[in-house]
Amino acid sequence: MATVIIRPTGEPTTTGFDVSDATFISRISDNDASTAATQNNVTCSATGVEMENKSDYDSQTINSITLSVTGASTGRGSPTVTCTIKNGNSTLQTSELTFSSATTLSGSAYSTSLTPAIVNNLTLDIDPDGTGVALKEVYITVDYGSGGGGGAAAGYSHKVLGIAVANIAKVNTVAKLNIAKINTVD
Repeated sequence: MATVIIRPTGEPTTTGFDVSDATFISRISDNDASTAATQNNVTCSATGVEMENKSDYDSQTINSITLSVTGASTGRGSPTVTCTIKNGNSTLQTSELTFSSATTLSGSAYSTSLTPAIVNNLTLDIDPDGTGVALKEVYITVDYGSGGGGGAAAGYSHKVLGIAVANIAKVNTVAKLNIAKINTVD
């Protein structure tokens, strides 16, 4: 399995931040935690934040996507930021991230029915509560493996007790994608 990071691009609709729409994107996508888009109104949001497309995962099996946000409080408490990952108008996942200190927080990995076409159509809605947050970085990690073949894209790939790998989904409740070896056999 391999991973690639995709970052925001384009111009979303923002309100309640100290910067314009274009500057908002440059601040949260520049891989520089010293720049930030800071909430300056209790009513604050960024909608339609488009994520970049990468050719790395074209023709690949998409295993999961994980949203990460680097942020900090602006000093009035521990802000919660609700982030919604969308594919077009369909909500894939909503994560609530609460920043008690300056840090990077991640939502749970999302893995339901993902394809390169879906990943290439991802947008985010970012909705901070009224506490006050400085958003420093926003990105999605795409975990992907080689496509095709009918079996697992990665993980254990040999017969076990004469059973073909295509017929093995789990070994002792561990998904075969998460198995590197069985009894020291690669």
